[in-house]
Amino acid sequence: MDIVLAYSPEDIHSVADRDKLEDIATVGAEQNMRRSCWDVSIAERTVSQLWDICPVVSSRLPTELWEQIIDLIADDGGHYHMRRLGQVCRGWYARCRFHHYEKLYVRHMDRREVYRLINTLVEHPDRCSAIRTVWFRPGQSIGRFGSFAVRMVQKLPRVEVLRLWDCKWESGQLHAQVSLHITLTFGSVTRLELLEVTFPSAVVFGRLMRALPCLSSLGSDDVINFLASISAHIRHLTCYGRDLEKLLELLAVIAESLLSLKVAYFYAAPSIDLTPAVNLRILALDGYLRDFAKAASFLSRISSPNLVEVTIKSWPADWGTLVSVQDELNSIDNDSFAQMDRVLSGRQNPALCKVTVLLRCGIRVSHAPDNISEGSWRTLLSSRLPALDASGRLL
Repeated sequence: MDIVLAYSPEDIHSVADRDKLEDIATVGAEQNMRRSCWDVSIAERTVSQLWDICPVVSSRLPTELWEQIIDLIADDGGHYHMRRLGQVCRGWYARCRFHHYEKLYVRHMDRREVYRLINTLVEHPDRCSAIRTVWFRPGQSIGRFGSFAVRMVQKLPRVEVLRLWDCKWESGQLHAQVSLHITLTFGSVTRLELLEVTFPSAVVFGRLMRALPCLSSLGSDDVINFLASISAHIRHLTCYGRDLEKLLELLAVIAESLLSLKVAYFYAAPSIDLTPAVNLRILALDGYLRDFAKAASFLSRISSPNLVEVTIKSWPADWGTLVSVQDELNSIDNDSFAQMDRVLSGRQNPALCKVTVLLRCGIRVSHAPDNISEGSWRTLLSSRLPALDASGRLL
């Protein structure tokens, strides 16, 4: 199981056809107030003003490129924009329609709205077969999720991701055979994401796990004790640095099965020995550039005969100009770079063949001449990690 703790030929349709792209999946008010599309950054325009500017410029780029932009917006949580973007032009309609139907949002619906949604889906089985993700955010009433599971039995054959957010699991609000209904409705789910979901006991939570026979990935903010108690077999683990202290017991249980580990915000990572993780192959650290020294300290405590890849992602404090990044690197103790250079280029991890150090930063058009480039970032790194660079492992 993977654990995470804490996205065709072009269809030609008329405007009338495009108007039938109903938003059956989301209920809620939209924000109608918009600034001029030229008063915001490109990133902001991509999310909220794209439909304003694209009718003007859509003909200047090939459809294939716009499809990639649409995919990026959809992957970044912009599925609720797909209906409006699909009305921009015929070339965008098919792609937006695909993304629009791929995810089903059931958020803050009352009982009547849930049943209306169910009836709409039952009347359109083609929509049901297109759904890959169901995001259920019922508020405090889990009963609506139970009603949905009962009425949609064997009608969602391709669902892969189930998200349950912000609810309290109360058995009294659910059908006595709710586990069976979940299996028959969500039996194809491979990934379950839980956020702010409260269960009355570990037994009830375990029943939900057993009701999803194809489950291979779990995203949750507080299941550490449960996973440790059942001696879970976990291959891929993603966690926050601040949670690693709580993970000590779990890490002791899963060490031999662990294949990959991602630690976000590694600035808070405590002193944990991962030497027992003898099968660890991939390690990823994600944090701030100013905490590079803590990343070096964390890496020094890892010795795995099977570790083949290390990725370090860093965010600078500023927007990422060449001067600001260079100043930030200069503020880091030289001993930290020397320690990282020694660990990643030496024999501590003999199978290591790829070390990727990424800098993630925003770009300001006003600072275009001074924005840091891939080449300049490589130069800054190679001068501080000479042995690693000479080994051919540094990417």
